[in-house]
Amino acid sequence: MTFEFNGVLLRAAGNQRTVRVEASTLSEALAELTSKHPQLRSLLLDNAGQLRQAHRVCLNSEMLKQPDANMPLSEDDTIEFFTAIAGG
Repeated sequence: MTFEFNGVLLRAAGNQRTVRVEASTLSEALAELTSKHPQLRSLLLDNAGQLRQAHRVCLNSEMLKQPDANMPLSEDDTIEFFTAIAGG
């Protein structure tokens, strides 16, 4: 499966817009991703290892309301993160 990045996450992924990983669930994919790119860990995951609420997750261009760490993934799937921006 493939992760696609932009913005701050793109920099943390070593400026690689796409990163392929071998995984069958979202939790496995995130574990492999953060192993390859440790800087992404603190940006994507909280202290409990859960996805931070600041990120919206899209699977194959569809926004997931509540991504399940155990949801199955296939090798053709693509995940994108959209990060909420705070300010005023």
